[in-house]
Amino acid sequence: MDLFLNEVFSFPTVIFTIPLIVLTLLWLMAFAGLLDLDILDFGTDSDSGSDANATGTSWLETLGLNGVPLTVSLTLIDIYAFSFTYLARKYAAPLFDGVLTATAQGAVVAAFAIIIALPLSALCIRPLRRFFATHEGLAKNELIGTICTLTTLTVNEHFGQAITPDGMVLTVRSASPNTMSKGSKIVLIDYLLEQDCYSVVSETELMAMSSVS
Repeated sequence: MDLFLNEVFSFPTVIFTIPLIVLTLLWLMAFAGLLDLDILDFGTDSDSGSDANATGTSWLETLGLNGVPLTVSLTLIDIYAFSFTYLARKYAAPLFDGVLTATAQGAVVAAFAIIIALPLSALCIRPLRRFFATHEGLAKNELIGTICTLTTLTVNEHFGQAITPDGMVLTVRSASPNTMSKGSKIVLIDYLLEQDCYSVVSETELMAMSSVS
């Protein structure tokens, strides 16, 4: 154990040991619900930092490290770099004794560790992107015109509920009397802001109105 600790806290392995400890603490706090996993994605929602964000996104895309929280990218890079540095210092460095100084050996090993870690991390990130994909939510008035299915027995000025094709459950209202019943195809024609619901008509009624106009 003492030999292992001596290895990981010696140059150049220590360059990656300390960040690995910090990242491990961040992951533990994230799992405990104390931090968000994207805590290192500074200013991604800030307009004032849009230029800096664009630059950051650009180099991440170039290296193939985009599509996941920066915490994930840095963790993978550090794990690969740490592993390579540890193994290289233990097994490869002795081969260069007398050829390069210890400091020079460490610098070369650290540089190669990063060069190797970047593509390996990018390779690992590819299958992970789908787990971190984000989708912009639609504004409520953007749903106007959507054809839904009525899920309540009736719909009137005070009662009614429907479901969209992608599974969104909406509160709907319509003038009564009407012929709509459970399972009817209805169309969202307006969003009533104060009541936070949608005004609807039957698909048949809308088609009739369209043909008249």
